[in-house]
Amino acid sequence: MNTLHYTRTTGLKLTYRIQADERGGYAILLGDKELMRGRDGLSAGGRQTAPNKRKAAGAAQEAMHAIERMSHMDER
Repeated sequence: MNTLHYTRTTGLKLTYRIQADERGGYAILLGDKELMRGRDGLSAGGRQTAPNKRKAAGAAQEAMHAIERMSHMDER
């Protein structure tokens, strides 16, 4: 599981923690609170392949886009 920090470019510009795994899944956390879970669209569904670093990178990128899209997210 890869963990990285991402600061939102709008709103209060809080820093979120992203946990991405090598199967394409991700979790977005703010402090100890989990805000969202998801999967990279390219690795979701379809044929099961072996875990790899490209899937983790894609999941992290998808999580960053999800953070920017959360317009009604509570940033307290």
